[in-house]
Amino acid sequence: MTIGKEKVLLLSVMRNEGPYILEWLAHHFTLGVDDLLIFTNGCNDNTDKILDRLEVMMPHRVKHQPNPKVMFPDRGKWHIMALRYAGYFGRYKAADWLYVTDADEFLNLKGDVDTLDQFFQATGPADAVSFTSVGFNSNGHKTAGRENVVERFTQTASQFQAAEDAGTPVITAVKTLFRNAVEGPRRPHRPVTKNFSMQGFKWIDGSGTQMPPEFTDGQNKAIDAIGSRQYGQLNHYSIKSAAEFLLKVDRGAAVDSVRLGASEQYWNHANRPGDTDLSGAKLSPCAQEMYEFLMSDNELRELHEESFALREAQLDAILKTESGENLARAIGFYD
Repeated sequence: MTIGKEKVLLLSVMRNEGPYILEWLAHHFTLGVDDLLIFTNGCNDNTDKILDRLEVMMPHRVKHQPNPKVMFPDRGKWHIMALRYAGYFGRYKAADWLYVTDADEFLNLKGDVDTLDQFFQATGPADAVSFTSVGFNSNGHKTAGRENVVERFTQTASQFQAAEDAGTPVITAVKTLFRNAVEGPRRPHRPVTKNFSMQGFKWIDGSGTQMPPEFTDGQNKAIDAIGSRQYGQLNHYSIKSAAEFLLKVDRGAAVDSVRLGASEQYWNHANRPGDTDLSGAKLSPCAQEMYEFLMSDNELRELHEESFALREAQLDAILKTESGENLARAIGFYD
């Protein structure tokens, strides 16, 4: 019942993630992910071109597909439509395990656990794992750097140690790795499995603790981060630097006064001071080797480098708008 030689398919939906793809891909492939199925939502920073090139280089491991919602923008939700469409692909049907995650999320296997095989050796066999999401703040960065994401951001947005000492729970979202045989609608955080506890399956957290029926048979997508992260957690770099946050807001919708207040609140919440966490602050030697292999491809490297220039141009355009400048001031970009 461990991963063993069973195939793991990672599903993701992206928009304008060009500078981060190669680091993210190398990291997850060396954890034990076998295959990627990526849907994009109309990109202008080379994200789609980078994924297309990766598919040419690694056709058995990478599949890029425009999200069908780009043709039906008034129907459904971006993630839900992509996950429904994914079920029609042969590589999805052939996968033994499914893992739904985003480009700003890095699965962080901890301690002596470096791969999914080792994770299940530590926890014992299971059929689903919900990894606790740990948000990371901006680390005081104003501008977008060229260093790896996992190296630039090492401070969490929660004070976990103080909460643990006080016996206070810290409820955060999860992302879930689960067997394809597990029935129920696929959702971004977890499958919805109303009868999971009756089907003979086992669902655990990142410490290997079995999840109760009230979680497995419900729709809850958050658990207590205290005590659930011994062998694995999800590092969530949701804002990155102030400049990168401005680009994140822009990609979701036009930068205008309607989004200004909500965006500032999002930043303030995600940028709270917390604990330093260095457990996933460096790519593994295997991941670094894969990253360098990908960068050795001239076409891929040029697309990657161009993505930075495209985003810089977009940032300049944002800062020339009144609402963009206001948001930049509100989050301390000019400080």
